[in-house]
Order: sequence, then C-alpha cells, then structure tokens
Amino acid sequence: MSNLDDTKTSVEKLKAEGNAFHTQGHLEDAILKYTEAIQLDQGNAILYANRSASHLSMKNYLDAACDARQAVVIDPSYTKAWARLAKATHALWQYDQSIKAWKRALETLPVISVSQLSPTDAHFKQQFEEGLKAAEDAHARQVSGESSNPHLVSMNDPSKMPWNRAMALMPELERTQTADSSAWVIVPAYREFNEGVQAMKALRLLPNRSAYGHYGALADITNGILRDRRVFHMDGANWLDQYRNQLAFEITQSGAWVDGGVEHAKRQAENTLREKGWDTARKALAITVRSWFMRAFLEEGARRNARVATQFYGSALTLLEWGQTKWRDVSRDDRGAIFENTFVRGVRRYYLSAYLMGVKDHGDGSVYTLDRAEALALAMVKEVSDNWPRGNEEYVQDRGFYYSFVVYPRAEAYSTLGFVNMERAHACRGTDPETAMRYYSAAAEWYLKAAESYPEDDEFHFYFLKIAFEACWHRADPIRDILPLCQPMQEALQKMRAIWEFSSNKGTMNEHVQQLIYFNEGVFTGLISKLYTLDTPSSLVALHKPE
Repeated sequence: MSNLDDTKTSVEKLKAEGNAFHTQGHLEDAILKYTEAIQLDQGNAILYANRSASHLSMKNYLDAACDARQAVVIDPSYTKAWARLAKATHALWQYDQSIKAWKRALETLPVISVSQLSPTDAHFKQQFEEGLKAAEDAHARQVSGESSNPHLVSMNDPSKMPWNRAMALMPELERTQTADSSAWVIVPAYREFNEGVQAMKALRLLPNRSAYGHYGALADITNGILRDRRVFHMDGANWLDQYRNQLAFEITQSGAWVDGGVEHAKRQAENTLREKGWDTARKALAITVRSWFMRAFLEEGARRNARVATQFYGSALTLLEWGQTKWRDVSRDDRGAIFENTFVRGVRRYYLSAYLMGVKDHGDGSVYTLDRAEALALAMVKEVSDNWPRGNEEYVQDRGFYYSFVVYPRAEAYSTLGFVNMERAHACRGTDPETAMRYYSAAAEWYLKAAESYPEDDEFHFYFLKIAFEACWHRADPIRDILPLCQPMQEALQKMRAIWEFSSNKGTMNEHVQQLIYFNEGVFTGLISKLYTLDTPSSLVALHKPE
C-alpha cells in the first residue's frame, strides 16, 4: 500500500471517529479528530464542513463560519457548507453575508420543479428559503435601526461633555493632590480614545483601493474604552464607516485573523510565530483581539445584542488566556501588552457586563443564568483581590489606570453580585419571605461595597447607593433606619453633577433622583400628618408616583 493510500485510510478513520463523537454529542472530541484529519488532507472540503457543524453545535459561530468558508473555497458547489456558513453568519448578526450564503446554497440545488426534487433536496430548498427570508427580514430591521444610534452625540456644546468638565477640574485636583475623583479616570480615557479617533479620521483611501493612514488608531480607541466605556461617542454620522475603513487598513497591515474563531487564530498564531517571529505575530494577535473586542462592544452598546457580544468578548478572552499560559515566560516586549493581566481583566470586565445584559434581557435561564453571573463576578473579585497592586510605580504615575483596571472592575463585580441577590429575592418573596429577606440583605451589602469603591464624584457612586437603598426598602427596614441613607445620596448627587450632569446615563440617573425626592416627600408628609412613625416599614412609602 502506498503512502497516499495510508494517508487516505488515516483521514477516513479520523473522519469516522469525528462523526461518531459528533453524533454522541462529544463535540470537542469531534473537533480534535477533524483537525487531525485536516492536517493530513487540507484540501478536503468535507472535513472543514464537518468541523463547522461541530462548532455550530457548540455555538462557536466564528470558527463555524471560518470552516464553512474554507469548505466552499475548496468546493463551491457544497450545499451543506453554504448552509452552515449562512447559519453561522446569521447568528453573528452578519445578515448581509448570511443572505449571500443562503442564496448560494439554493443555487447548488438542481434547477428543476419542486415536484421533481428528491425528498432530501426538497427539504433543503424549504429550509434554505426559510433561512433566506429570516436573514432578509433581520437585515431590514438592522438597517432601519442604525439610523437611531444612542452613541451619536451632538458636540454643539462641548462644555457639557463629562471629559471636558473633568479636564476643567484637573488643575485644582492636581494642586490639592486630590486622588478621589473620577476625573482621573475619564480624562486619560478620553485623551487616548480621542487620539485614536483623530488618527482614524486622517485615514485616506487611495484610487487603487489601498489606504494611507496611521497604524495604531485601533489600539488607542480600544485602550480608551477599556479605561472607561463612557468615553465612547460618535461625533458624526459617518463614524462607523470611518472605523470600518481604519479596521480594514490595520487588518491588512498586520495580517490579523479576524474572520476566523479562536481555534483558527491559535493555529495561525503558532504558524506565524514559527515562520516570521514575534514582530509579525504580535501585531496580528493584537489586531485580532482588539477587533473582536470592538465588535462585541458595538453589539453590546448600539444593538444590545448580548448573544453576539458574549461570543466576541468570549473569543477574545479565550485567546488571551491561552496566550498567557502558552507564552507565560515570553517578555511583554515580544508577546505584547494584550497578554498583561490588566488588559485581560479589562476584557473580562466587559464580558461580565455583556453576560449580565443577557441575564436581564433573556431572563428565562435557558442561556444566561444568575448562577453563572454570580460565578463570573466572584471570580473577578478574587482575581483582582489576589493581584491587588502594592507600590506599583505605574499606578502611582497614572491614578486613572489604577481605577480603570483595579478598582472599577471589582466594583462592577460587586454590583453584579448585588443584582444577582436582588433578583433572587424578588423571585422568592411571595413563596419564601424569610429567604427573600436574606437575599435583600446580601444585595444591599454588595451594592454598598460597589458604591463605596467608586470616587464620590462618580455617577455610579450615587447610583449604587440608591440601589442599595432600594434593597433596604424591599427589606422593609423601618423609616428610622433608612433615612440616614438618604443624606449620603443627596451629597453624592451634588458631587457627581460637577462631571456627570450631562452623561449618557442622565436619563436613568434622573429617574432615580425623582424616586428619592418622591420618597423623602412621602416620609416627611407622613410623619407630619402622623400617618407614619419612625418605626413604620419604609416599604409602605411609595418610590413612584401612581400612574
């Protein structure tokens, strides 16, 4: 038997083992078998399509799309591969690509009347037409929704922007050496973000479809957002187009692997490192991670799409954690800043935020669960606490870095634990009031820890004080115990307005301010009229005006 025959036999054996694992639901084992087979036969479209199917079942949509694309490159008439590409891109909200893939899948079917199709092809035709319609409908909704962008801001009065108000305070903060201020966070975040945006706007597209611009804008933009998400804004209707052009420019310059998933990126990283060294691999890894991060951030913020956001944040995290382990002994200069603990923690912080959005928006527990949110938050608290900086010069020179990558991530984890306990309390208060009270107490404690973590002039200091107050209100604390919480909130409200009066969260904040005012008025009116006493449960005093 020739070596070619031996290889074909090995490939068929590995494929059969992979198919068996896939059928049994052992998807990771199936992927490993298909990968081994592909290493022996890289021109086999079936192997890529089968691995795509396993990735689809695991909801690894990036890798599923990557493998399906490779399958149709090898065999453009491969019906199932086009369908898998369509499904994966639909799950990633890439509806224009999904539409194209569904159409190509339909084109691979025999051009005959439906009555003449085989039962299998007739089933495919119905499935593909339904998928195409779903993608077209979703694409239409997506396009119509892009005209209303919550991040598109008017710069008619720049003095209202939080970063400009904070910059106006900096001379006094520096003179008095006041460390406890969110100005230290938002100012460097804005400067880094703005530097990247200005470089992005300077990009020039050339007639030959190439571009001339500044490489590094993506790093500045993502670094600014990682410092504080509130710095993100679009100051023009074409902002997203400019960003896409910059991203394409930096992908081309770096050779990044953004269209594949984690497994594809791992293979490419190892190959690039072996063949070209760290200078090339470092750039490609950084742009891959940063592009995934930005895709997730835009899905989370502009479209409130937790599914896609967690997919891309999760892919970035998996690649980062793999790299940290694989190259733990490689210097920062070689492997790059993205593998530093603070950068990874920043991405993990955003993953937690997107996951919590999933819990809030899809609260049936089928995909996003309170238990998982709790586990993620506790892991964040432990990781930050275990690596708390002591005398690190970098933090001394950049207070904002300390807040952004140490204090705020743990504070957000605290607030997540507050949310988890509050939701559990709400769920059982009708059937098990005693347990509900314990959950409300835990929620109040976690929210207070979150509030106390933020500088007193940060809007989230006020906000989490207010949510802690609500937990005590639900717990029916007597008025005498809950009134002392109102004064710190009123003081925090005055302090936060210096920077955050016109923030993107002002609608939510104003709603909580009105609730606080309404509660206080209700208490004092009730005490004067003797409707209430100081021992009256606070929950009898309304937080909202009746509608």
